[in-house]
Amino acid sequence: MTRLPESTAPTTADFLAEAGPRLASLCTACGACFRACPIADHIGLAGADAGAVTLDLRRLARGEPATLPETLHWVGACAKSGLCIPACPEHAKGLDARLLVRIARQHALNVTGQITSKHDAAAFPRVKVFARLQLTDEEQDRWL
Repeated sequence: MTRLPESTAPTTADFLAEAGPRLASLCTACGACFRACPIADHIGLAGADAGAVTLDLRRLARGEPATLPETLHWVGACAKSGLCIPACPEHAKGLDARLLVRIARQHALNVTGQITSKHDAAAFPRVKVFARLQLTDEEQDRWL
């Protein structure tokens, strides 16, 4: 049986409150993660200013409202490819660009309310995953 690593924070909210600002402070807003992202072109952001979008990403990761619709569109469409991680020049200093984007997305969903869960394509799959962790096999057969 695989053992999960020890929790780094008592709650998810505590983790987001600590990790968001910490990762945002490591980010230089160079735009490398945005340029490496394969989804950006597919959602119509090919001409967006990568530096401005990533500067706004830092704001959102700290729990502040994003100022650019491109930033919200990008974090809302993240496909978790992970190509942003090796592209980031600050990766060696501990910056996980994918985690930064994911934290920004959670803040846009839960803190600033700039992305609604209705438009969160991953909302229902996450509910199913959590349900499978809590429901018996019989309950899963009935409800999922």
